Amino acid sequence: MMDIERVNGYSDPRFPQEVLHQHGAFLADGVPWAFRVVSDRGAVVTTAQPITPEALAELAEGFRFYAGHITDFYDEAGTLLLSLPPVERWEVDIDALQPSQFSVDREKCAAVGSFLRSGSDLVIPVAELEGALCTLDGHTRLYTAWQRGIRTAMVFVSQKEPADLAWLAGLVAEARRRGVFHVPDMALYGHQEQEEKWTGWCQSYFAGKTGSNE
Repeated sequence: MMDIERVNGYSDPRFPQEVLHQHGAFLADGVPWAFRVVSDRGAVVTTAQPITPEALAELAEGFRFYAGHITDFYDEAGTLLLSLPPVERWEVDIDALQPSQFSVDREKCAAVGSFLRSGSDLVIPVAELEGALCTLDGHTRLYTAWQRGIRTAMVFVSQKEPADLAWLAGLVAEARRRGVFHVPDMALYGHQEQEEKWTGWCQSYFAGKTGSNE
């Protein structure tokens, strides 16, 4: 297996800016791999080394942890390299979604705004919890879309195992405790404040979860 690392920043000369904005930049054993999303199902894959089926399958699995709705992978010439079973998705009102996050990063909102045009650009993983559709990811995209007047999104049911979603209830409970029941309820922070108030809170939360299982 390769050592795969996701690049989370927005400034890295090894990757196109569009890929960085889409969070499609990865390092596999130190080699850059770029996943550029070109549709609601497809991504173009580029890397400095020959793309073997085995390597692509492993990288695609890592990429789809964050973008489970992408199932078709192409090279720059448009040749289909890998096709996985399609993921069922449907349209919902953004206002019907319960966030599992209580704030978003202003810098990230500016980055994702570069590719948001309509509700079809929003494909969000969800899980049902206590009768509500709870968002597992995509909070920044949803918040930015709402601010731009977009009121619908496409959603799909997360393929994660129930045990992997055990943390979701705690995140949703904290969001609700802070008065976050809808996407526009989330606070908008600068990058440093978001790191302190959201990322720091998450680190403590998940550390507690790990400690309770020891």
